[in-house]
Order: sequence, then C-alpha cells, then structure tokens
Amino acid sequence: MNEMLINIISVLVTAVVIPVISLLGAKLVSWLSTKIKNEKANKMIKTATEIVVSAVKTVFQTYVDALKKEGKFDKESQILALTKAKDIALSQMTEDVKEFIQTNYGELDLWLTTQIEATINTLKMKK
Repeated sequence: MNEMLINIISVLVTAVVIPVISLLGAKLVSWLSTKIKNEKANKMIKTATEIVVSAVKTVFQTYVDALKKEGKFDKESQILALTKAKDIALSQMTEDVKEFIQTNYGELDLWLTTQIEATINTLKMKK
C-alpha cells in the first residue's frame, strides 16, 4: 500500500507539479523580460526627449532671441534654428538612443523634427 501511494505521488509530481512549475517559470521569465524591456524603452525615450528640450532651449536662448530682438527672425532663420537644434540633439544622443528611435519610431530626422516642433509649441504656450 505504501509503495502504491509513493507511485501515485510520483506520477502526480511528474505529470502535474513539474509542468506547472515549468509553466510558471516561463511566465515569470516572460514578465520580467517585458518589464526590463519597458523600463529600458522608457529610459531611452525620456533621455531622447530631455535632449531635444535642452537643444531647443539652447537654440532659442542663443540664436532665436537675438534675431527676434533685431526683427530678423524670418523663414530662413527658422530653418537654420531647426538645423542647429537637430545638430545639438544628435551630438548629445548616444548610438543606443538613436538606434532605439529608428527601430521604434522610424526615421530619426523626422522624429527629431517632430519633437523639436512640438517642444517649441509647448514652450510658446508656457509664455
């Protein structure tokens, strides 16, 4: 009788407990992987956004303000300001951040232009 009980427990452990543990282990690994990936993604996009905001503020303070005071901030100056902000942002971004943006958002130049314009709009609203 004792031997039969041991055999039944052994079969149950083999057939039920081990697969359940394996399944739970796989779910845990998947969840941890997703969490780590999401944290990395959040960090990358936060870093990129902070760089863009900083670049826009720098160009605004050093270039745009001076031209506006002189009444010389025309369409050509706006294009140059955008180029300056892009150059500053690109010089501060790591290759990992650039690659992340390209992988998740597409063309880096288009993403930068959109973010710079959105930042300018946000800064204008705060004034």
